[in-house]
Amino acid sequence: MSHISSGKERPMFSHAAIQLAFAFVMALFLASGYAWDMIARAAAGILQAAGIQTAYVDKFFLMYVRLLDGRVVGFQVLIECSGLVTLLIFTFISSLTIGLLRGSLKVKTIWFLLSVSVGFMWNLLRLVSVIAVAHSFGIQAFEFMHYVLGPTIDFVWIVSAWAVGMSLLRREATA
Repeated sequence: MSHISSGKERPMFSHAAIQLAFAFVMALFLASGYAWDMIARAAAGILQAAGIQTAYVDKFFLMYVRLLDGRVVGFQVLIECSGLVTLLIFTFISSLTIGLLRGSLKVKTIWFLLSVSVGFMWNLLRLVSVIAVAHSFGIQAFEFMHYVLGPTIDFVWIVSAWAVGMSLLRREATA
């Protein structure tokens, strides 16, 4: 008697659960003041190294930057400003898509952790970039970069990281 495959693969619920556990731990960390402080301190350090006058008040997660026109502007680095919401969304979407697919848990976990690291760095550099734009071109340019181009740029890294994960699993399946 021959077995006819319906073409459907059985979801890997245990893999998705492990990745969801990582996602929940990541969510707890990213929703905490520790993550905001780390992002703000790193951004302030990078801006200072680039010659942009910056002062950081850790109690309020507030970064003051002197613009070229002489004004001092405060940027509060909370979860919604730092790009960490995008990172949270990515962790849960990837857990519930890539995590369910057939493939090595080791490959999925390494890809997941590397993707989160890339996303974290991407968001840090995006934040530094938009504040540098504010410094050089003013608040209107900052608002355009942060609120219009920021989500578009975030979409690029999310889709790229997700596609790499899918291709790694596909390559593993054909090997």
